Amino acid sequence: MTERVASLEELALRLMCRPESIPKHVIEAMSGEDLSQVLEWAMEHRFAPCLHYNMGKAGLLPRLPAEMRDRLAIAYQRATLRGLSMQRDMIRTSRILEQAGIAHLFMKGAYVAQFAYPELGLRPLRDIDVLVPHAQAIAGFEALQANGLGRKPGHPGDPAAHLEDRKHLPPLRIPGGATVEVHTRTISPSQLLRTDSAHGNHETMASRQIRRDVAGCSIPFEGTEDLLLHLAVHAAIDHQFNNGPLIVSDIGWLLETHAISWPRLWQLASAQGATRGLALVLRLVEREWPDASIEWDAETASILAPQDPIITVAARSLLRSFEARGDVALQAELAGQLSTAARLRILLRRAFPRRADLATEVPVSAASPWIIFWYPLKWWRLRLRLADFMRSRRDRRARQDAARLGTLTSWLRG
Repeated sequence: MTERVASLEELALRLMCRPESIPKHVIEAMSGEDLSQVLEWAMEHRFAPCLHYNMGKAGLLPRLPAEMRDRLAIAYQRATLRGLSMQRDMIRTSRILEQAGIAHLFMKGAYVAQFAYPELGLRPLRDIDVLVPHAQAIAGFEALQANGLGRKPGHPGDPAAHLEDRKHLPPLRIPGGATVEVHTRTISPSQLLRTDSAHGNHETMASRQIRRDVAGCSIPFEGTEDLLLHLAVHAAIDHQFNNGPLIVSDIGWLLETHAISWPRLWQLASAQGATRGLALVLRLVEREWPDASIEWDAETASILAPQDPIITVAARSLLRSFEARGDVALQAELAGQLSTAARLRILLRRAFPRRADLATEVPVSAASPWIIFWYPLKWWRLRLRLADFMRSRRDRRARQDAARLGTLTSWLRG
């Protein structure tokens, strides 16, 4: 990747988070190609409304071409309307679960969009995440289906199969509305986060829940420290920062509007084995959101210094291609193996997944004798994806993204 693109990534984050720190002549000197790339990133990673809002406050919108201003304004307006429809869908989901006797908590973006950001439309949502007790997950899933939510196309997997080692059941769709994901936990065991079922679930988080009014309806949400840790784990551990720069503004605005019990937060992170991931996210927020007030003690501050190079790696990873994220992840995983045999084992696991894993993708249970007939479909899909993967191996940007991902993964493992 050229230094120009790397510098443009840094500039795009500054434009989103702190445009007032950029001299006006720098904006005016940006080429049409650079502005188009920033706009493309903003649309792909859903920070166009934030870009419009913050650049407007900084008085920089008039410095942009009219076409770019118009596209940002349209994205801002659409996100506001969608935010209002998301409120309606959250209330509907909560009422269905309450009537079915299913305890629940709404999580992540559903809260920060309404109660941390200065305006509802600044934080677009892809879906609504709702956490339920593990023992009630299937009942909650079926209650939502019985009340009009349908299976989302392309996700026909067996709900029961997801309970083993997935953190949520297959996504459901409100007709004409939002996608709803029923979660049984906030975290999934992985090589980067070795945890157990005693953490990140409804049973342990319910006592710390908060209730807020949403359009006249009292809605339960995960507690503030649980929310902050969840946002950090989701960005650093689950996605290695490929879920976009909204993590910075999510936490930046949360810190500006909410009091945080820092001892409790660090204690929760330690219990979940997520201290390194949380520290990296918070150092990143400190760098990109200068007004962020974060309390470190001697132990947590020693994890990494404010100028550690890994923070730059994380920052530049925020603009990784969302569409190519699967291919980049596979490239990084293969590159991290020391032998051809180890790389072959990875590919074979993808071609011949466990029955329980295959059941999360196809509409039969792992115990069904018919599941073996779904393996050819799996191979057909892999064959179709092979061409995309081979192209990504030749793509300069994808190779750079894979190298960054490998660096992040190594650091997170400690």
